[in-house]
Amino acid sequence: MAKKSTEQTRAERTAALLKEREAAERRRQFTIIGAIVLVLVVIAAGGAYLMSRGDKVSDSTVKESQFGLKLGPDTAPTKVVIYEDFICPICGYFEGQTSEKLAAAAEAGKVQVEYRPIFLLQQFGDYSERAANAFRAVWVENGEAAAMKMHNALFTDQPSEEGPYPDDDWLVDKAVAAGADEATIRPAIEDMKYQDWVSAATSDASDIRGTPTVFINGKILEAGTIDAVVAQLLTQIG
Repeated sequence: MAKKSTEQTRAERTAALLKEREAAERRRQFTIIGAIVLVLVVIAAGGAYLMSRGDKVSDSTVKESQFGLKLGPDTAPTKVVIYEDFICPICGYFEGQTSEKLAAAAEAGKVQVEYRPIFLLQQFGDYSERAANAFRAVWVENGEAAAMKMHNALFTDQPSEEGPYPDDDWLVDKAVAAGADEATIRPAIEDMKYQDWVSAATSDASDIRGTPTVFINGKILEAGTIDAVVAQLLTQIG
């Protein structure tokens, strides 16, 4: 009787163990499926980051700010304001699609573009904060033209938001290539001399929901996908 009881107990334990393993396998499969769905959602968000906004220019208006670098004359009939983050991949894509055309329109006096870098994507570490500090350092110490070159270089050679992220030497090299003197720009970059400016610029943009956020003549440009934003922007600047 004792032997039979023992065998029954073992069978029950074995059955319970098998049941537990089956449940664990189901959880593992659900986790894999969930991860795949999450990746697809992230990809979709990258291509349609403004999906819920609709194709229109809304009544949301841009406020004046002291944190923007302007390209083009004050007399330009069209004013464009762009909030961006240097680690934002959609910003990088947007810049690749628009920067040359915007620069040409600004040169022709048709458009004034104001770039407002902020440290929004803090979940990816401090790279965009360091990049914005380096951008501001070049701006203050070498002027707007050099800062515009630095701005463009940071997007042209933009790292992945997943890393690895460039170090300070890389930022110094970009700054020097933009026209900065290494002896003065290096400590400004390494010591985060303009970190307070980056923080203030970010606080000033506290109502910005995502990057890039684009305003045309004071009104936010809302379109279903980043390609739609690009298309509407380029259409409106002619």
